[in-house]
Amino acid sequence: MLQQKQWVAGKVGEWLQGVDREGKPIVYALAVNSSPFRTVASVEPATKLTVMINPDAPADSAKVKKAINELASSYGCKCTCRVIISGSPPRGKGLGSSSIDIASALLAIKELLALRISASELFKLMCRVERSDYLFNPESIVAANPSDGSCSVVGRAPKCLVLAWDTDPSGTVNTEAVRHLDNTRRSFRQEYRDLAGMIQSGETEMLLRAATRSSQINDSMLPKIGFSAARKFVNELPKVGLIAAHTGTYLGFVLPEPIDPDLARYVRNFIVDRYRAKPLVFGVGGR
Repeated sequence: MLQQKQWVAGKVGEWLQGVDREGKPIVYALAVNSSPFRTVASVEPATKLTVMINPDAPADSAKVKKAINELASSYGCKCTCRVIISGSPPRGKGLGSSSIDIASALLAIKELLALRISASELFKLMCRVERSDYLFNPESIVAANPSDGSCSVVGRAPKCLVLAWDTDPSGTVNTEAVRHLDNTRRSFRQEYRDLAGMIQSGETEMLLRAATRSSQINDSMLPKIGFSAARKFVNELPKVGLIAAHTGTYLGFVLPEPIDPDLARYVRNFIVDRYRAKPLVFGVGGR
């Protein structure tokens, strides 16, 4: 039987999450090209639509089904498929699990049915289902409105290593429950505009400074356990940035290439010693 598989690496937090000059939500997701979570969607024709996420510990698949039905309705195709998604990240952590699930399923169906649909069109469709992250071009930095689906590429993502950890393993953040923070972020509108300019400069140092400041602003609204120690630590390392899952529980240190092995070891040891956590390793930029 004809089968299509699609892998989406996902993200670890955001370079920036704020508002644009009109006060609308804007997210620069830190999309990765390598992740400890290898999410693969397998799709094959069937007599009816069925979706299963993480078969060993099934997760709710309602959003994926809704997105597939939106695809069928919008593009006049018959999406009666059997979809199995494995390796999806844990929910409510800021790792983009829902967006990864939907994106991987839609991409696999697109390839299976040979549909001519652009990534930006798929993203708009995703945002009709729920607030979503743009994850289709991990080699680029994309400014996206997670609600209306508008997006634009602002530059290439520098090659970096991210050492990240869960600041609250027993906790989660419901993205929909903190949408009110969009209004709170409007008071920082001018600063977000400046930070966006730093990201769009194409300079890695400016990008890391913007990400660090965005994480700091966010912590004043949605505090993370151990944030102040991480912020103090990164202040002592001029070539390292701090990344946050703005609506999640993850924090991470971003080390641009070329990676100094002694620096990487120093950062890793800090996470282990200070937080008693084994850092997860993500790769950013390039192929």
